[in-house]
Amino acid sequence: MTSERTATEGDVSDVVPGRDDRGAPEYRDVVVRVDVGDLRTVLVLAGTVLLGLLLSAVADRTSVGIALDAREVAGHVPSLVSLVLALVAESVVLVSAVVTPVVLAVRGRVRLLLTGALAIVAALAAFSLVHGAVLSRHAAPDVGNLYPDLGDVGPGLGSVAGLAAVLAALRPARSWARAWWSLVALLVVLDAILRPSGPLDAVLAVGVGGLVGLLVTVAVGRTRRELTAEGVRVALGAGGLQVTDVRAPAAGAHHGTFEARTPGGPVVVTVTDRRSWQRERVGLAYRRLRLRTGVDEEGSASPTRAVALEALLRLLASTHDAHVPAVRAVVRAPEGEALLACDLVDGRPLDAVDPAELTDDVLRAAWVEVARLREARVAHRELTLRHLLLAPDGTVWVTDLEHVEPGAPDAVLAGDVAELLAATSAVVGPGRAVTAAQAVLGPAPLAAAVGRLVPAALTAATRALLKKTGTTLETVAAETCRATGVARPAYEKIERFKPRTLVAAAMLVVAVYLLAPQLADLPSLVDAVRDVDPVWLIPVLLASAATYLGAALGLAGGTPGRVPVGQASAVALAASFVATFAPPGVGQVGLNVRYLQRRGFATPVAVSASAAKEAAVLCVHLTLLVTFALWAGSTDALTRELDSLPSGRTLAIVGAGLVVVVGVVLLLPAVRRLVRRTVVPAVRSSVTAMHDVVSSPAKMVALLGGVVLLPLGYAVCLYFSVRAFGGDTTFVAVALVSLTAGPSPPRRRCREASARWRRCSSRR
Repeated sequence: MTSERTATEGDVSDVVPGRDDRGAPEYRDVVVRVDVGDLRTVLVLAGTVLLGLLLSAVADRTSVGIALDAREVAGHVPSLVSLVLALVAESVVLVSAVVTPVVLAVRGRVRLLLTGALAIVAALAAFSLVHGAVLSRHAAPDVGNLYPDLGDVGPGLGSVAGLAAVLAALRPARSWARAWWSLVALLVVLDAILRPSGPLDAVLAVGVGGLVGLLVTVAVGRTRRELTAEGVRVALGAGGLQVTDVRAPAAGAHHGTFEARTPGGPVVVTVTDRRSWQRERVGLAYRRLRLRTGVDEEGSASPTRAVALEALLRLLASTHDAHVPAVRAVVRAPEGEALLACDLVDGRPLDAVDPAELTDDVLRAAWVEVARLREARVAHRELTLRHLLLAPDGTVWVTDLEHVEPGAPDAVLAGDVAELLAATSAVVGPGRAVTAAQAVLGPAPLAAAVGRLVPAALTAATRALLKKTGTTLETVAAETCRATGVARPAYEKIERFKPRTLVAAAMLVVAVYLLAPQLADLPSLVDAVRDVDPVWLIPVLLASAATYLGAALGLAGGTPGRVPVGQASAVALAASFVATFAPPGVGQVGLNVRYLQRRGFATPVAVSASAAKEAAVLCVHLTLLVTFALWAGSTDALTRELDSLPSGRTLAIVGAGLVVVVGVVLLLPAVRRLVRRTVVPAVRSSVTAMHDVVSSPAKMVALLGGVVLLPLGYAVCLYFSVRAFGGDTTFVAVALVSLTAGPSPPRRRCREASARWRRCSSRR
């Protein structure tokens, strides 16, 4: 962490680059793979793809309607205008496709050239796959060509997808990016108007192409320019601050922080480029979306505005006698970076100070700084121990003011009090922390801060410190209320939603997309079951319920300790819904493991119990398959199942490959330590726990009885369903069909079962 130091106030200047006669600041090229600015692009492009998928699943007629409306509007536009726009757009794309590679090659930007080419190829391939997987199944009716005599005029989806991929991968400057994305929007409109495809194609082309371009960037990296130490010196010199001995960021310092010397003393220089500024804006947007902060967090319009605001608030705090490092200069670099030079404080962060040195005088000095910031109505927003420095003379300095908020309301100012109160309580105890705070602030600000002593209102650093020392927020709140003589108030509702809500919302969207096509078949399903004999419905329901009972008995029997059958049945019922979205078997196993963890079983024991149940299911399934195949005299069913297995040579190659991989991995010392310290104890505990299951007759009966009831329940359910539709096939044939349908997805499994039932019926 870089410290800061005070001195006399300096000038604040916004300098036009090039005023320094020593030349322009130096830059270096840095390859980055993931940029925080890509997050917003990912969200926009993912939303575009999601919109296209939803249109393909539930609103294909709407897509056609939009295309028809666009054709009707375009029909009132002179054909010459539409054709000229299309020709101009296509000409721009073609010329750019020819000129841009030549320019990049001449300038030696081979990396950019290869990245762009790879993005185009990957985007075309990905969109082709999506087109075959989605658009071919939800193809919109042909709305016709607006100009049939001219053929398929318009840019085409390949141009849209390729251009979106290149823009997402190369990330041109803002002015150029706006122009090129405007061209993409024009291509989309022209494609919807001039070509016989609907807008769904263009929407997916933009989304898929852009996401592929970002993935290419993650794979090969993107070149970004950043100031060097010499560049910082030149830029500050252009701003009127002569510095020498500029050093790169020290270990543990923020990225973009430099230390330098001036005639007036050492300074610390913070470089805020567009990347760090975008990171701050993303953080602000996330906090504004998730938390009720009590203030409208809009952020600054540019890095220069953000640094200028920080400098202004430093000066404002200093007028109220707060110990904040004085500002020496604010400089704007040629490529938009903003440099803030402040005096360097000779001190140590309070989180690095020995707890014995945090005397009552030091604690009161820290709270005096909080009181002075409150007088200026300046909220620090991250008042952790790391951002408070203890100077050799005992003075406490406030640093890292990049998140400060001017004119903060009382609720936000109370957040600073709650933050420092929780942090100091974790180090010196709630009693001393509350006493020092009350001696400076008085009881009213402390009582107002109690409502914000909740984890969501505190920074990650303070939460980690509380967890490390074992201090609870309830203890801090109770001590504060006792010292101030007030009843414990209701905690403020800081969170609008928890992060898990985002995951739940995403899963809901996936569920809607997967279930929408099935709901579209609801009328045909109603017609199919209209002639069902209702007498057989009760046996069908009972047989279906028996499968959940069998799964519950299998889980309870394969788990050491007591597992209520009722709860296990509910878990089996939930697993049937999870299996709709998760891969076959994965969702059910994961849900069983999570349930056993919530019951208090250790993770190795929970995994072993679920694995024991699945192994028993496999053994029983194979046994029943052989039994019913011999009973029905259909040994070809066994032959088909055996033929579907990999060959012995394949299994041997895969086994040998796994042995080689495991052997190579075990050569690494870190892996051997992990196996010795984590894997081996987990295996031992699992073996010990499963020994209790094997040695208990009641557990074995429940396990085997449950896993036998599971496939037989499916077979009985299918048999009664066949009878409900008027079929007269024997139970043996139906059971054999049920057992050989395989672990396919539900819809395909039903089709396979129906086809095999018809084959068995025809042979009989």
